[in-house]
Amino acid sequence: MDHAPGPHSPHSPLVGAPSEVARTPAPPIDWTALPPALKRELRASHVGEAVAVRLYDGVADATGDAAARLFARKHREVELTHLSRLRALVPEGEESRLVGLLSAGGWLMGWLPAKLGPHRFYTVLASVEQWVDTHYARQIDIARRHGAPDGLVRLLQACRNDEAHHAEDGWALAGRPDALARALAWVAVSSSRLGVALARRV
Repeated sequence: MDHAPGPHSPHSPLVGAPSEVARTPAPPIDWTALPPALKRELRASHVGEAVAVRLYDGVADATGDAAARLFARKHREVELTHLSRLRALVPEGEESRLVGLLSAGGWLMGWLPAKLGPHRFYTVLASVEQWVDTHYARQIDIARRHGAPDGLVRLLQACRNDEAHHAEDGWALAGRPDALARALAWVAVSSSRLGVALARRV
């Protein structure tokens, strides 16, 4: 007889899948030699990972629900690893000037849905991570077209795979989203799309 994974199972969405990025080091790259298009993409991903960390901080600040807090803590650990890899690639002084402002928005993106109920947070998280999956897919295509080092392509693919797992984890717990959850998810995805566009340029 099959059983759903328990909250401490390695396959439970509450603990997340093992991070591929944790096993994928940041490659040594010459930032000055990268084409401008690729620099813009790496700046955007650096901001995105900073936002993701703060999103989970917002969840922890908003709810006392034990499962949601466990989900946030475990998935935040993965996003911190992503952020450390991107920090190793984007030199100090080359980051987007909007990283602080957009990170504050990430905190709100986690806090508000979690305050309104864990299932709404899971819907928002799953929707955003589903969009991030497509964002990384686009970046991988750009990296390949510009002849990026294989190590960089592998890192971006590992990030994409982790984010896809996070989307699956969120959907596994979201249930059937109500109208408010869908509206919050639409706002979060639209804000993420705008934030990435701004981070590429500012």
